[in-house]
Amino acid sequence: MTKLTSEQFDVPSAAMLEVCALISEHDLNHTIMEVDEDADTITLELQYTKQDREVIHQIEDLIADNTDDDEDDEECE
Repeated sequence: MTKLTSEQFDVPSAAMLEVCALISEHDLNHTIMEVDEDADTITLELQYTKQDREVIHQIEDLIADNTDDDEDDEECE
């Protein structure tokens, strides 16, 4: 039996296309939990196996890269 891990991610709109491509490419089980128009994010719940961890790390990196950019922009204003 394969153990699934379930985790939620707040994905900024700037990273959404790349995250969706990874989800589709690796056929990850996902659910849209919430859309936050004010924060310009979508909360996704992903279910993945141990073998999918590398893809999850890629998704986390994309989110972090795009979140850092948003915070840098706010600091400059």
